[in-house]
Amino acid sequence: MRRLFLQVAIALVFSVGEPLCAATDLPTDSLYQLHVQLVTQTGAAAGLDIDRGHPTLISMFYGSCPAACPMLITSMQVYESHLDSSSRARLHVLLVSFDAARDKPKQLENLARLHRTDPARWTFASAAEADARKIAALLGFRYRPLPDGSFDHSLLITLLDREGRVLATTTTLVDDSQFLAKLRAATAPGAP
Repeated sequence: MRRLFLQVAIALVFSVGEPLCAATDLPTDSLYQLHVQLVTQTGAAAGLDIDRGHPTLISMFYGSCPAACPMLITSMQVYESHLDSSSRARLHVLLVSFDAARDKPKQLENLARLHRTDPARWTFASAAEADARKIAALLGFRYRPLPDGSFDHSLLITLLDREGRVLATTTTLVDDSQFLAKLRAATAPGAP
């Protein structure tokens, strides 16, 4: 059912004239079909497919979040800590900020450093409002601005396969054994 939902969501996003990614050999249910522009912590422009070829944990956040987003990042680190070193080396992590006005490359870089993430595997990026909304819609992530400048948002971690297809999602920040099993399978040697 989730796969059908994603195919319909991708079709709806592209039905408004949005171009596909340059790679035309992607599966039809790949999130990498979505053409959006991200700005990474290094200031580089990237697409949602920045981690194509690697199993990837993806979520959305905002850098000035006082509690939930730091917990989300820590949770992603805990999930990856359950992997052996070779599986962990295959895993990439993409965190996309929906607060591009404040989450500039320098702030994103500071967050990456604060959380001691591996810059070879972890990418902190921001997306302009229109692109962030498209990404959120495909992930099933919800957020809305509040009058004080903060955001109300969901906590969701999504596991993508090497081609950008959704393998699993969790809203459980600690000890989702089914999600962890799928993460281990996706990062195992020889996993498709």
